[in-house]
Amino acid sequence: MNFDRRPPERAVGIDVSSPAPAPRTARERAEDGVRWAVVLLGCSIPISVAADNILLAFLLACWIAGGGYRAKLSAVRGNPVALAALALFALYLAGTLYTIADGADVAEALTKALRLLLIPALMPLMRDATWRNRGIAAFLGSMLVTLLLSYMYWLGTLPVNLWLKGTALDPVAFKAHITHNVFMAFAAFVFALAAVDAKTRRGRWVLAALCAAAAVNVLLMVPGRTGHIVLLVLFAYFLYRQLRAPGLALAVLAVGALAVVVVVSPDSMLHKRFTVADDEFQQWRAGVPPDPTSSVGQRMGFLRNTVELIRENPVLGVGTGGFAAAYAARASRTGGAPTHNPHNEFLLMTAQFGVVGLALMLCLFGTQWWLAARLPGRFEQAAARGLVLTFVVASALSSTLVDHAEGLFFAYMSGLLFASYDDAGKRRWRAAAATGGAGAAGGGSDASAAKRPV
Repeated sequence: MNFDRRPPERAVGIDVSSPAPAPRTARERAEDGVRWAVVLLGCSIPISVAADNILLAFLLACWIAGGGYRAKLSAVRGNPVALAALALFALYLAGTLYTIADGADVAEALTKALRLLLIPALMPLMRDATWRNRGIAAFLGSMLVTLLLSYMYWLGTLPVNLWLKGTALDPVAFKAHITHNVFMAFAAFVFALAAVDAKTRRGRWVLAALCAAAAVNVLLMVPGRTGHIVLLVLFAYFLYRQLRAPGLALAVLAVGALAVVVVVSPDSMLHKRFTVADDEFQQWRAGVPPDPTSSVGQRMGFLRNTVELIRENPVLGVGTGGFAAAYAARASRTGGAPTHNPHNEFLLMTAQFGVVGLALMLCLFGTQWWLAARLPGRFEQAAARGLVLTFVVASALSSTLVDHAEGLFFAYMSGLLFASYDDAGKRRWRAAAATGGAGAAGGGSDASAAKRPV
């Protein structure tokens, strides 16, 4: 019996015009659990290989046990980036049919190529912007921890220990300096993008300060030349994106000013690193055999021998995992040291799969660059293109897709950023473009960006 004469909604203080959300099903709660595992993966990639492998095994088991294969296939089929990643993985499978490698090398190459499957696997899971933002924030959180530890090493307040990799002269934390600087350069770029979109002045200043701290860490503290170049390319793109032609001119002036500072600062880390690189290159040109500490000399030797391998097998290459065996055979004839890695992903891909492999790799990067303009927001558009620039530059200087951290990060961030693209988004973009571009970038929030994406 009701003793309260007031309307029910007044008695309990709720607005019945907004119905309560339906209770979540067990399946939806389970899917959210898997999404949290994806977020944790973003946190672990800059820190722990062991945690990466545990989370990847969990995600694989959940993907297989979760069913819904028709919906998953539909999400993949409607996303060109997913299709390009699958095509590249299919080439690895096809390369096993003619490879010169033994079983162990083939298995290792296929295991590394499996990371490409993370791209289509994440897309059905991470369509919701909230979860994508959590995944990006998890990566940035780990990079902030890395940044703090790096500064502590550099300032001498953190003693060298067995748990971390760093020293005062090489103040990294969890990864070697090449990986550290590539990740930190991308993090600095994302902080800059977030600062532009910040809603408050305080938030903008905090994000700008984090961006500056990360950039200083890359340029002045950690001796990873690949990251130096990645950072300069990313911020040239950032300035061009913000200011167009004047921004590009400003980037050129900034790089020129940095070069002058480096030249007149012989004690700086940048000056020393590039002086060493020039000395090593001159020694290589003079025909001096490179010693094990000569990074540039060894890379130039790898370049010369790998190009010769490609000339011998230009169309299909030596097959999946066949690079090490082919290079060892050539090194035995030329007197060079064998290697499993030419420190150039474009060369490695071409040596294994010929021009077909190079074409598919470029197709993946090109598809990402093209599709980035069709993502729903300017932040995701710029972050996606920044990811492409990061890996195009880094792949010319190291074998990024076969290295664990870099390869996994590429697949993870690709899956996150391009999960927002689907057939509905494609139709909206095409319709907006046909009517003059209004709202083509998503929600009509930036018509100019839709008409002329950068």
